[in-house]
Amino acid sequence: MSTMAAAASWSQCGSWRHVTVISPAFMADATAAIRAAAASASGPADGTATITIAGANFQAGAMVSFGQTPASGVVWTGPAEIIAWTPALSPGAVYDVVVRNPNSGYAVKAGGWTTDFLDVAPSDPFHDAILTILREGISSGCGSGNYCPLVSVTRAQMAVFLVKAKFGSGYQPPAPSGTVFGDVPADGFAAAYIEQLAALGVTGGCGFGNYCPNAPVTRAQMAVFLLKTSLGETYVPPPATGVFADVPVGSFAAAWIEDLYARGVTAGCNLVPLLYCPESPNTRGQMAVFIVRTFGL
Repeated sequence: MSTMAAAASWSQCGSWRHVTVISPAFMADATAAIRAAAASASGPADGTATITIAGANFQAGAMVSFGQTPASGVVWTGPAEIIAWTPALSPGAVYDVVVRNPNSGYAVKAGGWTTDFLDVAPSDPFHDAILTILREGISSGCGSGNYCPLVSVTRAQMAVFLVKAKFGSGYQPPAPSGTVFGDVPADGFAAAYIEQLAALGVTGGCGFGNYCPNAPVTRAQMAVFLLKTSLGETYVPPPATGVFADVPVGSFAAAWIEDLYARGVTAGCNLVPLLYCPESPNTRGQMAVFIVRTFGL
């Protein structure tokens, strides 16, 4: 079972007032199973999840829907609690949860339920970060209900991730000119985002006037991209001291990598000995964690 997030406000319509969602951990009649459930409002898309919706003024006969899809079952336990069975939904998607009373009063929890990607199990170490960037509108996955967490992030994809993380999912970068990089035409994938990164001073490309949009981003490069995007092009990290065994002082991006470590954004790729794997491709799963931690999502 999953629950709605603690103390999250619902929008108020009709005759409803002060409708909130509270954690079942604070409800006197919460069962052990509910109390032990994950606090994140997410679960499988196959219609097998059960959620407890806590609030106020729920009426007997109230209906619950996820987006436009009715719940497959609803139990009204009292004015402060409804139990609903999720319907089959599309994987890797965010849904509003709507409770409608018989008297036409209703409440909406915007983005109250998120369905898991088919290839990202709840036990996956990147699960929570991946769903966070889904909810934030930074990434909707790689298609067909999947996220492809082990696939390398390309430099073009990275531009989209970073610009959306910095400015929000609704931000539209200026129309691309197609003249900033020789290998990024105006109609190329992510051209506007790539040129925006260049305008921010985050990147000067990969050399010879090009950006190399289809090349994978290394973990070393990612450290520079993340901190320059979040802190600005003039930011200079403290000098490196040799924290990682495979990132010697003076090596490419050493100071940026150690700064990322000091900020708690990364713990490296191996603990004993402490390694960072600077030349390894940055995967989509890793990217989700980097984005969430760097931008405080």
